[in-house]
Amino acid sequence: MTSKSPLFTVRSATAADATALSDLEHEARLEIIAFRGHEILLNEIELIDSLWVATVTNNSNLVLVAETSGQVVGFAKGDIGAVNSSCVVSHIYVDQMARQIGIGAGLIAEIARIAKSRGCATLDALALPGDRKMKNLYERVGMPARLLIASKTL
Repeated sequence: MTSKSPLFTVRSATAADATALSDLEHEARLEIIAFRGHEILLNEIELIDSLWVATVTNNSNLVLVAETSGQVVGFAKGDIGAVNSSCVVSHIYVDQMARQIGIGAGLIAEIARIAKSRGCATLDALALPGDRKMKNLYERVGMPARLLIASKTL
């Protein structure tokens, strides 16, 4: 389960990637603070942090990493639904210094390929309001928005 481009490799994450995954997860959580709705998303999507080893080995998760020059610079995590045969990309992040070379698209392409091989019929992904770069990425890989969830804290 590895795909390669001249500039990077996307592969399934292993327990050895846990520290890199935790570091990138923290970077991602800091970056999304700039967008509306981040508080709700941060509450609903729990910090994995020290639990990456268990997350990587859980069969209902797809966790991929992207490497360039032997260093992990991005990751994606998909959650496979037991009932509706869908995979939801709950986490995707590429280090700012490694962007613009197709890593995000490579992560999504590989997660879609693996999800399909596991029987998933749909791939959904999350983006916050105002996160135009994320929305553009999804559109570039053939994933236009199909649902907007409006919310109010009561």
